[in-house]
Amino acid sequence: MADNVDLQAQERGERGKNAARRLRASGMTPAVLYGEGNEAGGSTALAVPTRIVDYTLHHFGDNALYNIDFEGDTSTARVVDAQRDPVSGLLVHVDFAPVNMRERIEVTVPLAVIGEGPGVEEGGVLQQVAYEIQVESLPGDIPQEITLDVSSLGMNENLTLGDLTLPEGVTLLSEPEEVAVTVTAPTEITDEEMEAAGIVEEPTDEAEAAEGEEGEEGPDEDAPEEGPAGQNFQA
Repeated sequence: MADNVDLQAQERGERGKNAARRLRASGMTPAVLYGEGNEAGGSTALAVPTRIVDYTLHHFGDNALYNIDFEGDTSTARVVDAQRDPVSGLLVHVDFAPVNMRERIEVTVPLAVIGEGPGVEEGGVLQQVAYEIQVESLPGDIPQEITLDVSSLGMNENLTLGDLTLPEGVTLLSEPEEVAVTVTAPTEITDEEMEAAGIVEEPTDEAEAAEGEEGEEGPDEDAPEEGPAGQNFQA
């Protein structure tokens, strides 16, 4: 897990769309830090540096931890919701929730495949079925991603989430029997199937040239030769 990200927050006094636009124009993003425990803890309206939060979300995902410094107090929190403009993709609003570093939490972690097994070398097709998994761990032990090595995967074989090797302190919550990756033989499509699907193979240049040569007819040997002024004569 990457180190916690230090975030210097400011109080967000003004509310409304115009105030939010001015805030974003200054390089800050409107945010909310929820209170400890539940809703009874209240929430705090903040403004956080857009560049830092946006970079962290892109490179470390939602599971990154932030040390939010606000008015001399520091709270460790993680992003629970990030809103972006549907057209520009710019960060619009962020919600933070505090975390207890000594309390295990459930999170979703990306699954990445590494290696190349003998099944692929034989011409098989590697298909990744699962792209993320549910795990439980202490906040400080949350991995950025979980990797699955497929170097031993042969043709028509698969690996499940139960085959994952998890970091120490991380517990799998997803179903262990769920297939993560598989290698299958390439599908061969017959001419009949291609025709039924309306797929017509375009003739190659060589085929077109051959057809052209067959279509060309030479001079008719039996036709009389044409003499001067269009008169025919026999040899």
